[in-house]
Amino acid sequence: MLYLVATPIGNLKDISHRALEVLGECDIVACEDTRRTIKLLNAYNIKKKLISYYRHNEREEGEHLLQLAREGNEICLVSDAGCPGISDPGEYLVKLFYENQMDVSVIPGPNAALSALVLSGLNTEKFVFEGFLPSTAKRRVERLKEMNCEERTMIFYEAPHRIHKCLTDMTKVFGEKRKAAAVKEITKVYERVFRGTVKELAIEFEGKEPKGEFVIIVEGGDGPVQEIPEKSIEEAYAELITGGTDRKEALRIIAKQYNISRRDVYSKINIE
Repeated sequence: MLYLVATPIGNLKDISHRALEVLGECDIVACEDTRRTIKLLNAYNIKKKLISYYRHNEREEGEHLLQLAREGNEICLVSDAGCPGISDPGEYLVKLFYENQMDVSVIPGPNAALSALVLSGLNTEKFVFEGFLPSTAKRRVERLKEMNCEERTMIFYEAPHRIHKCLTDMTKVFGEKRKAAAVKEITKVYERVFRGTVKELAIEFEGKEPKGEFVIIVEGGDGPVQEIPEKSIEEAYAELITGGTDRKEALRIIAKQYNISRRDVYSKINIE
């Protein structure tokens, strides 16, 4: 038998009575990082055999865990935080057990994505979970462009050292006015929710090195959004005028390209 046990995402008190009961009665606990899991088990005086199970050994160790289950052992799978299988190892093991006619059960509990969503203040009726975006700028922008037409609220995970770059790319692809929230350290002492447009959040983290994992929530769009050009508004306007476009038409074109009002364009270029 395999139990998928959700564990706290920050505050150890968030673990359920049932999770503690199953962890206490199982034979083996498979976990991403034994050092993190042992802290949780020690907090509740649970002594169990731990087996390291993570992304790079999931196939080899998965077969080992399957054999242990066949021998009658009850196994709990936990991730470092939250529900195993969500942006963490677990999916392969579940499939392996089902393919071999072995039982699987889930002990639900804390989840960073849903917790951040309800904290965000954005639409919770329909949403899509994307997880971690690619770490390289080119692939990240390409993926965001693929989601440009998404109408549901979008949920992303992001590392603290990439939070500013990620929000900057979102501003470029989704437009400056898209509402968003960046939630950090959920359930921990320094839990905080940053709300505003993607541009405002990008500015908030510019030049900073925040700590803690982030969940970014972005409101869905109404359809395709024109990507913001690399050149400045002043440069783009000057090129149009130099090319013979009249001022009124130039204002209209720039407003559409940068997803801002004509009045904002007028203010930025300071037309006399």
